Amino acid sequence: MAFHSLAIGTSALLTARYGLDITGQNLGNIDTPGYARQRLTQNATLGWNAGLNNAVVGTGVGIKSIKRVANEYVEKQLRMATSTDVHYGNLRNCYSNVQSFFNEPASGNAISDAMNSFWDGLADLSGAVENVPIRVTALNNAEAMTMRFNRIAEQLDTYRTTVNEEVRESVYQISRLLGEIGQLNSAIVATEMGGSTGMMANDLRDQRGEAIKELYTYMDIDVVEEPNGSAIVSVHGRTLVYFDQVSAIEMEQRLSNGLQVAMPIFASDRYPLEPKDGQLAAQIEIRDEILLSYMDELDKLAGTFIWEFNRAYSQMRGLKSFDSITSQNPPLNPEATLDKLVFNDKITPGTFKIVNGEFELIIENRNTTPPVETTINIEIDLDGRLAPGGEPDMILWDPNNPEASNSLINRLQKALDDAAPGVFEVSIGRDYRVSIKSKSNGYGFAFGKDSSGVVAAFGLNVMFTGHNAQNMGINKSLKDTPEYVACAYSFREGDNDGLMDLIALRDAKVVAGKGMTLDEYYQSVAGRLGSEANRTANLKDLQEDILHRMFVQREEVSGVSEDEETAKLIAYQRAFQAAAKYISIVDVLYETLINM
Repeated sequence: MAFHSLAIGTSALLTARYGLDITGQNLGNIDTPGYARQRLTQNATLGWNAGLNNAVVGTGVGIKSIKRVANEYVEKQLRMATSTDVHYGNLRNCYSNVQSFFNEPASGNAISDAMNSFWDGLADLSGAVENVPIRVTALNNAEAMTMRFNRIAEQLDTYRTTVNEEVRESVYQISRLLGEIGQLNSAIVATEMGGSTGMMANDLRDQRGEAIKELYTYMDIDVVEEPNGSAIVSVHGRTLVYFDQVSAIEMEQRLSNGLQVAMPIFASDRYPLEPKDGQLAAQIEIRDEILLSYMDELDKLAGTFIWEFNRAYSQMRGLKSFDSITSQNPPLNPEATLDKLVFNDKITPGTFKIVNGEFELIIENRNTTPPVETTINIEIDLDGRLAPGGEPDMILWDPNNPEASNSLINRLQKALDDAAPGVFEVSIGRDYRVSIKSKSNGYGFAFGKDSSGVVAAFGLNVMFTGHNAQNMGINKSLKDTPEYVACAYSFREGDNDGLMDLIALRDAKVVAGKGMTLDEYYQSVAGRLGSEANRTANLKDLQEDILHRMFVQREEVSGVSEDEETAKLIAYQRAFQAAAKYISIVDVLYETLINM
């Protein structure tokens, strides 16, 4: 130990140099995301007995550890706050987008504006029912309203498809992060030798911490660190990462409201991955709950509008009688009783409500002046009981028994033949569309009272086609021949009684189960949208405040302070200079001793 003085100086020099290196590392990473500042701790090395009255002489200074300055509780709270902030951020963006689709708050181009223009157009027509240009304007207003419904439905559907793709991307990123965490676990355990040496893989831990933080943005997870330095990552009791073993996440396709949605599942047992917070949870909620909810509300409004209007409209007439007409709504099962028909285009059962009752068909003999009208009544037997003659409830048509007496096709043909033999033909197409045709220019027909709803349900004398917001449209035959627009209950000049009844629907409480008018129902939907948007925006603002506070707390513990590190630089510089000066003095002393 003869040269222990030089050893003391050397240890001091090296310690000061390492202190400078660590301080430089901190300053170099002052803007690195997730970096936790490092701190050098040093201690005096063990002394030795110099043999002078048992005096123990020190041997210098040593590096005890290089530690990450981090508070795991604060880190976890920051990650959780980040997850919730991202969650509400996605929801806020969703509601903002939906509001823009609906053009609410009202901007002059909302559905309510289009509906008001439609009703106002009918009011204008009521004062001049024979005026064809005004009829065309009313039809244009109706078409503009249907296009507004179509546009919003299309935007919601496209947005839902986009979010579905975002779900796929989120699951891809989750799988990437899980793999990255597993690799970092392995590297950390190898570097720290399972915790047996006290060595800390600080930079690797920073990288893992940042990967875990990013994973929190996608979903709410739990992280537990093992004694060997490995981190166990789980979600609601299901392990995602254990050391370097990673649970594979796959996508399962499920049909939901016409869309093949991607559902994340664990590959091992097909169990669903159902996060409660973070971006993935928000995206699934947006796709499967929020957007579907407003799509359903919009469809209910459109469907109710179509049905209620057409049901009243179908009992009226235009300026002239029909020569022929074909139904708009073909059923898939014509042999079912009329109240149990399943219509095409995946119309929800019950949308078109056919009940026990009857409807009128008016035959117009144009060969006389004035024309002579004959009204025939077609009974729609749906009482669930056998008639005295043993006849069951009415069906549309039975392909296996075309002559069935309880077929509407046969019943209608017989009634027309009884009133005007050989003049009219009732047929059913291969797609089960019903057609009524006059074979003589001297005869036409119109529709009258209908207590069964069968005319509107089949779409025989209607203004609107479709059954929801996406396929709502205008009867093309009306656009081609505006004279067919129904406004009256007779062909009497100036008769607008039917039109006035249609206009009265504007204030009728027709929305089932709601006791609301169509406009009131729409306003309730728009009001809920505004309320939920404001609530989500407020929660997002609150969460941003929480996140900011947690970030500040984290920076107070782990952040790099330029002033503090600069002060350390000066301190270590002086320590380095002092050690160098000490070594220089010792060198002179040893040289003197050697030369004596």
